Amino acid sequence: MRKGSAWRSSHTAEVTDYLTHTEGSFDVVLSIFGPVWFTDPEQLLPLIRRRLSPGGVLAVSHRPPTAGTQPAGALRGARAVTRWDYSPEEWSRLLASSGYSNPKAEVIPPPEGHDVGTLLMRAYAY
Repeated sequence: MRKGSAWRSSHTAEVTDYLTHTEGSFDVVLSIFGPVWFTDPEQLLPLIRRRLSPGGVLAVSHRPPTAGTQPAGALRGARAVTRWDYSPEEWSRLLASSGYSNPKAEVIPPPEGHDVGTLLMRAYAY
């Protein structure tokens, strides 16, 4: 994409279609409690990687994984939404297998007075 331009999705179900058909590239892709959590990572992560500029970064945050099978079920009663709950180690493996360099995933502790931390991930396109 042009310098200074950005694409924002309020329709996360369309992110794979957009990334499949766009000719643009991105220096940074952020997913803050967004598409990376709700879209099959084996489909989405390679699509993002193909659109990242050399040296570009993917940064992701969402809730840490919960016990149970992967992917997990509905979130907050949203019956039609599936989320992918993987351990930080599994996310790092998925990022590496999708062609990212230096993947890092970790759970940071919650703020004081809260029970749930945040899973943070970053990886680069080198």
